[in-house]
Amino acid sequence: MLELIHNIKSHHNHLSPKLKLASEYILLDLSQIPFQTIRETAKNARVSVLTISRLNKIWGFKGYSDFQLNVKKEYYFSKKNIRNQFSEVENANLNTSIAVAAKLLTESDSIYISGFRSAKSFALYMNYMGRMVFDNFYLMPDSGLSAAQDLARLRKKNLLVAFSTKPYSTETVKLIKTARSLNITTLSFTDNSISPLAQHSDFYVEVPVIKENRLYKMAPMITVIENVLEKCFEILGEEADNKIKYFAKRIKAINGYW
Repeated sequence: MLELIHNIKSHHNHLSPKLKLASEYILLDLSQIPFQTIRETAKNARVSVLTISRLNKIWGFKGYSDFQLNVKKEYYFSKKNIRNQFSEVENANLNTSIAVAAKLLTESDSIYISGFRSAKSFALYMNYMGRMVFDNFYLMPDSGLSAAQDLARLRKKNLLVAFSTKPYSTETVKLIKTARSLNITTLSFTDNSISPLAQHSDFYVEVPVIKENRLYKMAPMITVIENVLEKCFEILGEEADNKIKYFAKRIKAINGYW
C-alpha cells in the first residue's frame, strides 16, 4: 500500500490541474476505489471518465480495472497487517511533524495564527489554549485581505501558522504564498501532503481527515493541535507549568472558566 501511494504521489507535480484534482480525490478515498465504477470515481472527482483512464495509465496501469485490482490486492490482502504497518508509519511521520512544529513555535519571536471558514475553529482553539503559556500568539483577522496586509509588518523570525483542509481556502493559500514571498517562515496544518498548503509551506503537519456520510470528521485536527501544544509545554518545562498554574489561578479568582 505504501508503495502504491508513493507511486501516485511521485507523479503529482507533473500533472495538469485537472489530473491533479483527480489524483487528490483518489488518494483521499483510495479504500473505496475497488467498489466504485470508473464513472462513479469520475463523478466524485468532478472530472471526465477519460481523465481517470488517462491518469491510471500515467501511474503505470493498463486501465481503471487494472488499477482497481491492484488497490484491492494491496489494500485488502492481509488487511489487518497492512493497516497496522501503514498506521505505524503514519504515526511515526506525524510524531516527527509534531516535534518539528513544537520546535518552531517555541523558537519563533512571534506566532500569527490563521484559519478561514471551517478552519477558523482550529485557529481559535490553538490561539486560546496556547496563550496560557505563549504571550506571543496572535490570531489573524478573518479577512484574507486584512491578514495579507498584516504580513507586511512581520519579520523573518516571525512564524505564520495556517489551517485548511479540503476544500482548501483560497484566502489561506494566497496568505501562505504571500508569506513565503516576504521570507516569513510558514507552518501549515492540512489534510494531505499534496494539498496547496503543504506544497507552498516551509513546514507542514499532515492530519488525515475522513469524510463519513455527509460530514468530514475534524476531531483528529483538534487532537494534533493539543499534541503540538503539549510538546511545546514539554520543551518549556517548568516555565510552562508555572504559567498554566498562574493562568488557572487568575481565572479562578474572577470566577471565570477555561
